[in-house]
Amino acid sequence: MSILRVITFGTVIAFGTLSVVLVSADRIAHQAVAAVPAPTMTRAAPILPDPVTTGTVTQGPAAESKKERMLTGFDTERLNALMRGEIAPAPARKR
Repeated sequence: MSILRVITFGTVIAFGTLSVVLVSADRIAHQAVAAVPAPTMTRAAPILPDPVTTGTVTQGPAAESKKERMLTGFDTERLNALMRGEIAPAPARKR
């Protein structure tokens, strides 16, 4: 029984060593192919429309006074401007 165990262990070790040698020989025989660099996506700067045409609330001295608009619904442009951090001009006083 002891000799059978030694033969089995030797066979397993021989097959393991043979597989490592064959894989190593295969890797050495083939030249390494240079990896193709991954393509990079470039993004163009967005073309922002003029605030006068979109009705966006702007900030600073260049802001033009607009006629009072009648509030008939939800003002999404003003909400977007507030979310961007722009401060709405103070409402005009009624005389």
